Amino acid sequence: MTSDHVAHPLLIGIANIKMLTHLKLSSNSFMLTALLLVPKFIHEKKHMRGILEDRLIHQCLDIVLKSVKTVACLGIMMSDPDSHNHYCLTPLAGYIMDTPEAAMLATVGGKTSLVTMAIYKQFSDPFQHEPCTGSMTLAQLCIVKLRADPQDIEAFFWEAQKLRAILEEHSLVVP
Repeated sequence: MTSDHVAHPLLIGIANIKMLTHLKLSSNSFMLTALLLVPKFIHEKKHMRGILEDRLIHQCLDIVLKSVKTVACLGIMMSDPDSHNHYCLTPLAGYIMDTPEAAMLATVGGKTSLVTMAIYKQFSDPFQHEPCTGSMTLAQLCIVKLRADPQDIEAFFWEAQKLRAILEEHSLVVP
């Protein structure tokens, strides 16, 4: 019936609504913000199709959430129910997703932790590994950008893989 057309709905809701109300479909506490495409790329290499799909999702989210990110940084004047204006900052407080989607958004691949710098070989370590932070991810991306043009997706991917191998090889840091 849909001619093989699929989309991921991006819903936005307000976090200060009680959970019992929030979960009721009739409460209309979520608003459909966008339908994100689920494309099918025809690149001959399977891993490149996945990279292209992930990159498109990142670019779509960047476009759709641009105003939300601007308001989170700069703020906006909003009126309350009594028509009083208030200067508000509206940070994105949560994002509900499954593990593969979380890995894609966090730009981690393979069997890597989403919240720490641990790889699958280190999951049973008796200590907590260094947290995986946005600044850490950006620093790693800067290193890869020095070695490959981000517009050359395949070369960029291989440089990222090389960096990952180096980090895995030297990840024997004990706290």
